[in-house]
Amino acid sequence: MFKGLIDKIRGKGALDYEQSKKLARHQDAKVRLKLAQREDLPQEILYFLAEDKSPAVRRAIAKNITAPNQADLLLSTDSDDDVRVGLAEKIGRLMPELSSSEVDKMREATHQLLEKLARDQAVKVRQIVAETLQEMADAPPEVIRHLAEDSELVVCAPVLENSPVLTERDLIQIINLNPADGAISAISKRSTLPDEVMEQIFASNDTAAVAELLGNASVSIKEDLLERICDKSRTVKSLQSPMIHRPELPKGVALRLADFVAEHLIKALLNRKDLDPSIADAVRQEVSSRLDIAAEEEAAAETETAYTKAKRLHTDGRLEPDMVNSALKAGQKEYAIAALAVLSDMSMHAVETVAASSSAKGLVALSWKAGLDATVAVTVQQRLGHVQPKNIIKPKGSEYALPASEMEWHLEFLND
Repeated sequence: MFKGLIDKIRGKGALDYEQSKKLARHQDAKVRLKLAQREDLPQEILYFLAEDKSPAVRRAIAKNITAPNQADLLLSTDSDDDVRVGLAEKIGRLMPELSSSEVDKMREATHQLLEKLARDQAVKVRQIVAETLQEMADAPPEVIRHLAEDSELVVCAPVLENSPVLTERDLIQIINLNPADGAISAISKRSTLPDEVMEQIFASNDTAAVAELLGNASVSIKEDLLERICDKSRTVKSLQSPMIHRPELPKGVALRLADFVAEHLIKALLNRKDLDPSIADAVRQEVSSRLDIAAEEEAAAETETAYTKAKRLHTDGRLEPDMVNSALKAGQKEYAIAALAVLSDMSMHAVETVAASSSAKGLVALSWKAGLDATVAVTVQQRLGHVQPKNIIKPKGSEYALPASEMEWHLEFLND
């Protein structure tokens, strides 16, 4: 009789309920294993085998696509890691192949199961769940959030980078939670990112994540944020190359970079195929001005004060208003003050006083008198006067925003 049963268990015929019950209690674990691998067994038999003493049998039930949900829930807390891994792999295989109606039905049946597996002690189990759910728009939000906060990068990274379930609020909260190393970089790789999330990435001081953000061509970074990242790259050199290669680099940012990055990075910037010719020309002029200033400073460093140098260049007809802008960008505050004083025919003391007062109107008037472009007056306010962003007076197009009469009044006040 048992020979006939063994033949059936090997696929040589169907098993009825009573035959399945007998084989499920067979002393030979190999027989029970063969039985557990069949996909035509009654649900009660599969559930019975889910409690088998042999881990191999339980692993077979975990992988069996016809096992009932009750068996899967039971096996989700199995003491054998491989059993739970097999269960996670089964769900990973099934979910992408389901129709939308089947997904709805399966969601009800597997919601609790996914929650258990997402909290499994074995990293491999959690990783499989994360990789399975990473792109599913209808994945359970609480499961996705739990995986996104996982301490293991192989678990959190897939959902942080890809899951459409995570909201802007979720992403910001995760950034501020001091997540696993590399987690914020995973967020930086997302195909879309809200402006506030990018702000939080920058504020996190995670250099690798900011570099990843710069390299993400699918997101648009506001020019204001790019400028702040550029300023940070003065001291954080690992950000300079990503800045140089950032797609669609704005002119203002390109000129800032040209002010301080190494020669080989300037060459890389100028060699970019997508760089607008007008930006390339401006970069070359900026580099030339930078080199001129450096050469002059080196020659006169031991004998000239900043004011003496500015007076000498003015006498020679070589003190240009653009030099104020270049000096400020290079961090040469004293020379910028001296150049402003000479160009505006004001005293060093007057310029130093208005700079120390952070007076936006005074600095704008001073820039106007010195012959600076209206756009450069913004740099003067930012870098010389440290005027708060909300108080900065911006130009109207290419013209100064303040009327000439008001600027003259401020200049008279400074001369008093």
